[in-house]
Amino acid sequence: MIRHVVMIKFKADAKQEHIDTFIEEVKKLPHLNKEIRDYSHGLCVKEPRFHSGDFDFANCCDIDSFEAMERYMSHWAHLRMTPFLPDILENMISFDWEVDYFGPAFDEAAAKEEAEKEKARVLVQHTDSKLAYVPEIRGRGMEQAKAMLAEVGLELGEVDEVIGSVWAPDRIMMIEPAPGTEVPKGTQVAISITGDWLCGPETVDQATAW
Repeated sequence: MIRHVVMIKFKADAKQEHIDTFIEEVKKLPHLNKEIRDYSHGLCVKEPRFHSGDFDFANCCDIDSFEAMERYMSHWAHLRMTPFLPDILENMISFDWEVDYFGPAFDEAAAKEEAEKEKARVLVQHTDSKLAYVPEIRGRGMEQAKAMLAEVGLELGEVDEVIGSVWAPDRIMMIEPAPGTEVPKGTQVAISITGDWLCGPETVDQATAW
């Protein structure tokens, strides 16, 4: 099974009527081309923004094989979309992958069991009352990190803000001492944390951030 994804950035001056026409026409793909499975599409989620790409629209479908993909790409129903693009298209990328794994259904009991294992992994309690292991707080937000440090008897130290993040603002990326290090209780742990400035509206200063 091949999963085919296309992402489109509309021109800033594209007329809404042309965008609407394109969307109406692209809806016809799955019932004109028999190679398509599980077609879906939609406009970008603007707020809250969890993604990092600057695109406005995406569609996705599954296609049975590489041979079927070739038939899909050259099919008249696919080629007929070309004339609808010049009025609206600034940028477009596509990505295809061979689906070789489908995850299992959610299992509440298994999730609870894994959650306990995860807590034991990231928040190791020292047997010596005067010592502590630095917890694994990378990937956590500031408030959760403070709580985890306090639980093992450590404190938050210097905070360095690194580059902003679209999908994960306020997330700790680096810590010192390193996770698992044995230190005296009361030791301060320094962190580097992502900012949130890329999540907001773009400004002149931020336009060339990448």
